[in-house]
Amino acid sequence: MPSSPVFDLPLPLIASALIAAAALLALVALATTAFGLRQRRYDGWHWWTTALWQGAAAVALAAAALHEQGALVPLAVAALLPAPLLALQGLRRFHPRQALAWHARADAGVALLAAALLGLAAALPEPLAHPLAAATVLGLHGYVAAVLLLGPGGRDFVPVQVLALTVGLSGGLPLAAVLVGMPVLAAQAAALALVLPVLAFVGVALVCERTERQLRDSRRRLRVLAHLDSLTQLPNRRHFEALAESALTQDEPGTAALLHIDVDHFKRINDLFGHAAGDRALQLVSQAMLEALRANDIPGRQGGDEFVLLLRRTTPAQAMSVAQRITTEVQRRAPLRQLPTVSLSVGVVQVAFGEGVAAALRRADQALYEAKRQGRSCAVTAEGDEDTPVFGVSRPMGLQVA
Repeated sequence: MPSSPVFDLPLPLIASALIAAAALLALVALATTAFGLRQRRYDGWHWWTTALWQGAAAVALAAAALHEQGALVPLAVAALLPAPLLALQGLRRFHPRQALAWHARADAGVALLAAALLGLAAALPEPLAHPLAAATVLGLHGYVAAVLLLGPGGRDFVPVQVLALTVGLSGGLPLAAVLVGMPVLAAQAAALALVLPVLAFVGVALVCERTERQLRDSRRRLRVLAHLDSLTQLPNRRHFEALAESALTQDEPGTAALLHIDVDHFKRINDLFGHAAGDRALQLVSQAMLEALRANDIPGRQGGDEFVLLLRRTTPAQAMSVAQRITTEVQRRAPLRQLPTVSLSVGVVQVAFGEGVAAALRRADQALYEAKRQGRSCAVTAEGDEDTPVFGVSRPMGLQVA
């Protein structure tokens, strides 16, 4: 496509500028590829790097076509089209759960239509060929920009929207070139030279953001795992004490009840029915506890076959009723889990004014051992201080296991 008289820059100078741009784009593609080799390569990454390398080669081909003219010109015009579509395919794969507008089949249809229009432009006289080629480039870039801008949006899509605006604005350069007399091929190459660095930046930004988000999620999961008992999914001892201490500072002093629960004859369950049965028994107790609790109550596993409950704004008598419901549910479900009758011993205390969780747990532990001493499968309350506990009347808890 020869230069128009309105545009007085010589073609060799434009070709030299495009060669320099192609070299810079190759460096961008190389740096982006090297970055990808050191990172986890998500779906879509290979499409972006392919777009970068293909685009750099296409700009170099455009420089050669401007210098040589002849048959290279139509080939160079066609070679400059695929990069935006390749970038779009990468974004469709990078965000598979947040579908972009339309469908990948529409992308293929647009590509075929653009190729057909460029083939028609190559067969037309020059005054008609340039506007048709420019309009084709504008339509292709406009389609890619529209797909990206009509995406889900939100903070995660800000880099994608930046790319969309760059693609859309650059698509108008060939049409502007027609108006000022600049070769359409040179303007198309310049448009791609603007898009590709932004594509590289967006690709790196999206990968870094996703990697950082996954790292935050992994850390959060690790914190959760560090605070939870893996078998029962209840807070472990340390986490329970932290949660309980926080709850006691929020409530009126002396209004919480603390339960210490033990599975009776747990070793016998393990010895007679196997450790898998013992695990099922512990899971059964934890599930019954969770179902009997209110949203602001706090359960925990102390270790082994021992569990604890902090019932906020609850009296010991109400706590006894909660223990009874838990025991009844455990014994009802035990046969469904291929378990023998499971009984529980429970120690109950009212957390005293100014008393910490650790001290209340020691008193509840004394009440629990008193329940065991009285024959298990019962609940016992404890009043007074740790040195001189006063135990209440034992209350049976479901069926007793001999």
